[in-house]
Amino acid sequence: MIRLTLPMPRLGETMDSGTIVSWIVAKGETFERGDTLLELETDKALVEYPALGPGRLIETLLAEGDEVNVGDPIAIIETDKAWPIISDQDENNDDTSESIAPPGITKPEATLTKPLASTEATSLTDGMRATPLARRLALLGGVDIQKLEGTGRRGRIEASDIIASLKSEKTYKSKFLLLHGLGSNAMSWGALIASLEAGGDRVTAIDLPGHGTNPKGAASINDLVEYVVAHLRKLSGKVHLVGHSLGAWVAAKAASEVPDAVSEMMLIAPAGCGPDINVDFIRGMAEVNDMDQLRGLLSMLGPTAKATPDGAAAGMLKDLSRGRLNDIVAELLESESPRLDIIPVLNNIKSSFAVSAVIGKQDQIFPKESLFKLPSHVNIHIVNAGHVPHWDVPMEIAALLQNQFKWISD
Repeated sequence: MIRLTLPMPRLGETMDSGTIVSWIVAKGETFERGDTLLELETDKALVEYPALGPGRLIETLLAEGDEVNVGDPIAIIETDKAWPIISDQDENNDDTSESIAPPGITKPEATLTKPLASTEATSLTDGMRATPLARRLALLGGVDIQKLEGTGRRGRIEASDIIASLKSEKTYKSKFLLLHGLGSNAMSWGALIASLEAGGDRVTAIDLPGHGTNPKGAASINDLVEYVVAHLRKLSGKVHLVGHSLGAWVAAKAASEVPDAVSEMMLIAPAGCGPDINVDFIRGMAEVNDMDQLRGLLSMLGPTAKATPDGAAAGMLKDLSRGRLNDIVAELLESESPRLDIIPVLNNIKSSFAVSAVIGKQDQIFPKESLFKLPSHVNIHIVNAGHVPHWDVPMEIAALLQNQFKWISD
């Protein structure tokens, strides 16, 4: 994977700048080729900025409403290869040549140069202060402009007000927040994300402190919990919270602090169910420094992990050998008794929302029998997988998540 800085594209011959109307993909979310990353407004048009390949949005460099010059950086993404982004530096020096927009972005001259017909104009209430573009978007999107409060000067309704109204009406079957395990990162959820999004769900996977691309370090496990709690408090609406291994314990602990942010929770191979854990694996995640050691650790995780391609394994080794996990591992192994105990945490949220747990039959890190120690209100499901069921049987895990209400009532 490589990181790219996305520039503001030139969307027309006379365009020097544009305004960011709305980020469609949020920081940390994955996207596929053709997905709309953000919406931009020029003086003549509202246009979409499409993804030219699959990847993940690492950082947004500008906020909604910011004006940006052509060629200036607007975001950082992680993807598998470079994109053919066209900026003003890529234009032909021939004065007669046309400027080129990235594939999928329509030039404003080709879309909104036609003035509103009088029949369109009369369908909006006379006297409403709104830009021409806002009026056209309201007509196209079926938005009742009379019910909106404009955010522009002197209450004028802007295109961004229409976009915000349309976004608020967009619904997903469910919204998921995924928390990875020790030594992993948000990209580990790729197969499960694809399955959930194919079913109409919205999915966000984040890098915990000390992991992946998160610049924050983690001096203790509580740092992970505090990070997730802060993330949950920023959300609008509730999410289905999903955590794996150490991330499952973090999910439960964070949910106990902000239960109003969670609708349901699934714990995949959760840590904290008892003293029977693979200490060699936990210690190895912090001490690994060569490919043979890493392959040995991956073999403990299950068949899919064991078959990790060399390139992906090399990336994992580079990330793990940075020593960012040392403090967390030391905390996990500092005593003979279990450092984490998830049972009292789950008892505290017994009446808040439904909780389920999943573990693989071949789990070599936590024995499947450990889940039977969980409180009776936690629904347990055992699948034919190793320690990472969402790698070995992602479609089965997605089916459980998408049918969680039905499954719990059976």
